Amino acid sequence: MNSTLKRDFGPRLLPVRWLDSPLIGPLVICRRNARRVSGSAASRCSVAAVRSGRPLRGLRAFTLLELMMVIAIIGFIAALALPHVGGIGQANSMNAATLQLLDDVALGRQLAMRNRSPVYMVFLPPMFWTSNAFEYASPPISGHQVTNLITHQYSAYALVSTGSVGDQPGQHHARYVTDWRVLPAGVFFAPFQFTPTYYQTNLFTTNTLSGITIDNVIQPWSYIQVPFPSLYPPNTTMPLPCIGFSPQGSLMTPYTNQYIALARGSIFYPTDTNGLPLFEQPNWAENPPGNDAKNPNLIEIDWMTARATLMQNQFQ
Repeated sequence: MNSTLKRDFGPRLLPVRWLDSPLIGPLVICRRNARRVSGSAASRCSVAAVRSGRPLRGLRAFTLLELMMVIAIIGFIAALALPHVGGIGQANSMNAATLQLLDDVALGRQLAMRNRSPVYMVFLPPMFWTSNAFEYASPPISGHQVTNLITHQYSAYALVSTGSVGDQPGQHHARYVTDWRVLPAGVFFAPFQFTPTYYQTNLFTTNTLSGITIDNVIQPWSYIQVPFPSLYPPNTTMPLPCIGFSPQGSLMTPYTNQYIALARGSIFYPTDTNGLPLFEQPNWAENPPGNDAKNPNLIEIDWMTARATLMQNQFQ
């Protein structure tokens, strides 16, 4: 009896078992147009093409034209989005500045009641070195603190107490309860609040949903003589604009609410060839122009309770 030995030289099917899954059928690399894989269809798989390094017919790469179109679309979207990134940063800076001032107003009120002594939030005026007390101080006021304050005009403030618990009657001594603090970059105090000639300013805030417009009457800040720039020599006593908190938890200006107006923009400080700040008038620019009045961001401090609230336009 003659028998014929038939051997199948077709591709071997290698069973694959994944660690996280049950046993599955043989792993076969086939053309994309193969609808199903079976024992007979496995012979049509491109095992030889994979072994020889030739690409499969069903696979294709990106062309240069397609890549250029994708890059162009990305560039177009970026051009539309980038102008709004600056506005987002300014909004975040304004929110941070508002929260910072709200916290420090509450801190000043709390310290005044706890120490049973008035506490003042003093503001750094522009061109502070032109004050007679500063200009004719002996010895002349200098140092790193003054140099740092030159680059923080319109944006620096501190809390100063005129006394503390245990002081003898008539022997109160002012002291700084905080260091000089600075507003976030891109935000500064409205310049009109440092103009000694203005009497009052009316800024309007509107709620578009209710249609109510509030007339905020902003009175000038008071002035107080405090050691400047700190308690340590060389220093002097000079008047600084301020908002005062009484030991009773109210403002030192009865029947008159106080406001802190903020503006968005930039301040440019003149420097010499070595990059050191000069004792010259800084240049400020609001962005957009006039936003301190057209779109005000006001911190209103009630005269009776000395509690601060945010006043601004609300668009609904």
